[in-house]
Amino acid sequence: MQKAITVNLAEVIGIAATITYVLPWLWRRYRVSSMGRKAGKYRLLALTYDDGPSAELTPQLLDLLKQRGARATFFMLGQSAQQCPEIVDRVAREGHRIGCHSDQHVNAWKATPWKAIQDIDAGYRQLSKWIGPNALFRPPYGKMTIFTWVSLLRRRAPIMWWTIDSGDTHNAMPGASQVAERVRQDRGGIVLMHDLNRAQARNDFVIEVTTALLDVAAREGLDVIPVEELYQ
Repeated sequence: MQKAITVNLAEVIGIAATITYVLPWLWRRYRVSSMGRKAGKYRLLALTYDDGPSAELTPQLLDLLKQRGARATFFMLGQSAQQCPEIVDRVAREGHRIGCHSDQHVNAWKATPWKAIQDIDAGYRQLSKWIGPNALFRPPYGKMTIFTWVSLLRRRAPIMWWTIDSGDTHNAMPGASQVAERVRQDRGGIVLMHDLNRAQARNDFVIEVTTALLDVAAREGLDVIPVEELYQ
């Protein structure tokens, strides 16, 4: 009897974990694969920046993008946007897309469901001057549970992933040319970068990667587009 109860409890825990974590993860894998194929088929490149805006790096990126005539997508934290609203104004004014990245970057896999959902809702509130309640969303750390997934579905907010990680948050960053070569081989993609406040070397790396990506796009005939156009 005790053994049967233990087995049943294990089964219940397994089912709960599958529903909570595995289903959103599988859906993410499907979407990333689908978008990667679409980017390669139509030779599309989407530049995306998370965790900003920052007072130093974001204006530099905007200057570079303006110089090269390219548009990007900035997934902003609500708390960061409130610290430098004039930069968010400029992002919008210059034709880039703004998405929500929550308020304080809570990892949904390491927080209670209600705390993760509260962080998402707070992010949309903090960014409400610039985006609507169903604007693009990118999950912090790329992590979702069934609870945060359902909350975003109820908002009708498109969830945006990436196909290529620039490595700008890694302990050992790759060379900018390596990231560009990956885009060349894939014939496009959605590149994840970050424009938060941090060490100058990482800021310089993001500028170098962005420049290298714009260069490879020009050489290979890739169209640089805001990420949601790839999802349409």
